[in-house]
Amino acid sequence: LRSAAVWILLGLSISPACAYLSAGMHPGGVAIPRWRQAGPRDENTVCGLHMKRHVETRRSMGGSSREDADEEPAVKKFGKLVEVSRQKRGDVIGARGAVKVQGKKWENLVSKPPTIRVTGGTAKGRKLSRPDVYLRPMMGKVKEALFSILREFDVLRDDAVCLDTFAGCGSVGIEALSQGIGQAVFVDYSKEACRTIEDNLEHCGFGDRGFVVTSTAEKAYTDPSTMLKRVKRSGFDLVTITPPYEEVDYGLLLNKVVTSKELLRDGAVVVVEYPVELGSLPPRLGSNLIGMRNRKYGRTILAVYCLNPGVDLVPRPDEFGELRDTYLQK
Repeated sequence: LRSAAVWILLGLSISPACAYLSAGMHPGGVAIPRWRQAGPRDENTVCGLHMKRHVETRRSMGGSSREDADEEPAVKKFGKLVEVSRQKRGDVIGARGAVKVQGKKWENLVSKPPTIRVTGGTAKGRKLSRPDVYLRPMMGKVKEALFSILREFDVLRDDAVCLDTFAGCGSVGIEALSQGIGQAVFVDYSKEACRTIEDNLEHCGFGDRGFVVTSTAEKAYTDPSTMLKRVKRSGFDLVTITPPYEEVDYGLLLNKVVTSKELLRDGAVVVVEYPVELGSLPPRLGSNLIGMRNRKYGRTILAVYCLNPGVDLVPRPDEFGELRDTYLQK
């Protein structure tokens, strides 16, 4: 009886409150603002006030919250390399300590930079000019090893197109032209470097097979449409990425390559030059760029990826390892 009396009294006290709410009034006599008053009653209305319907959010579906609503990047940010006690891009032999930013003019060099030559193909032995700015081109032995690998992938064809980014003097792209690739596009942010590439193309007899774009590599990866129209292709067959080690975040850079919708044709090969301080790039970038080779040459490592490789190409994930964050900026 005592419990029944409690429920009766509770019901009598709730009913007037509901009546006030239905009339748009607070039980204390204060009007409820119109935007807080409920509309027609339905199954989600209690005492004239709308109750929120349960909606599956990203968090409730096992995803992330609103703060993480943006999709996860295909390749996560790594961080830039800290300064390491090694010769860096912009140094020359005997000029240790003269670390400079790529693309800036050099001063007070104590010796001349090493000569750059084409190592194979129709222009073998041709000496390439280098711009009067700091850069560290791919070493000759590394370049020979790279093109030995590329021949395995049958990408040095006359119907294929190469995109040489962070081109410097154009050494890698000109090597590709010399060894049989049909066309090449060179991208560098330094105007002086771009002028030097044009001179080197003419010097090697490739003036009609290559053209130069003054731009950042990131922009070239994100929006390659103008370059592709120029070469009349739907995507590049070979992309070389040879950045200054300490000036880029490889994770951010590679994410732009992986997420670009126009950059690569099916079966395209992507070459990434990176330093041993990074440890190893992953054996897969995104869902479709598969690691085929990962070879070390002194301080330099070359990672070779293929977009949806054919059944006749065998990936070698055992050559890859784990990223090392020891030398990355925190």
